[in-house]
Amino acid sequence: MPDESHVLDLLPAFALGSLEADEALQVEDHLLSCWICRRESGDFRTIAVQLSLAVPPVDPPPELKERLMRSIQGSRAPQPVPAQASGRSWLERLLPVWGLASLALILLLGVFSLALWQRVNLLEIATSSGGMRAVPLNATDEIPNATGFVLVGADGRNGALVVDGLPPLDEAHQYQLWLVRDDTRTSGAVFSTDEQNYGGTRIRASGSLLEYSAVSVTVEPTGGSPQPTGVVVLDGFLIIP
Repeated sequence: MPDESHVLDLLPAFALGSLEADEALQVEDHLLSCWICRRESGDFRTIAVQLSLAVPPVDPPPELKERLMRSIQGSRAPQPVPAQASGRSWLERLLPVWGLASLALILLLGVFSLALWQRVNLLEIATSSGGMRAVPLNATDEIPNATGFVLVGADGRNGALVVDGLPPLDEAHQYQLWLVRDDTRTSGAVFSTDEQNYGGTRIRASGSLLEYSAVSVTVEPTGGSPQPTGVVVLDGFLIIP
């Protein structure tokens, strides 16, 4: 059964703008504090836009202009049934072309929603209390194809960072991981990536990693900086909302 702490079942309809006002407000409030649902909501909106643009344009039926003119003139004459209507399927008679496109979009988003529940269930198992946490990091516009995970031990005393898609830097620069608590940023690691754009390092902190709320990865001079100075290439929350 889906976790009631998320609103994933409402996200497909939210992307289509078809929720009731109170449900839409519920989703909007939830997205302010839940990065999981906020990220998936953005994916659904992208899918909705792409699918709407993929629907081929359809010319209106020739009798539409005549019907509109009669409506404007206040005519109450019965509308003739087009001869070709008898050969149309029951679904086409019930739904206009845009209705068919919307139905296809809703069905497709429903499939994505089911897959999303499976992804979230796996994520929540990975971050269950008493076990190791695997926290995904988000790429920024600087390197949009980058990915990363922060692995945190059960007690928060041990952690590791794994990244992929971060290109090697020149000899004068390295990547640096920052642990965020309130407005303070503490260095957790300085690392480089190989020719396959892959890298990993152990995270070092004076206390438990569970005391920090977020992490970020920046580009810094070789050896690291006392405080962030370069562009952010990855970031994410350590505390799962």
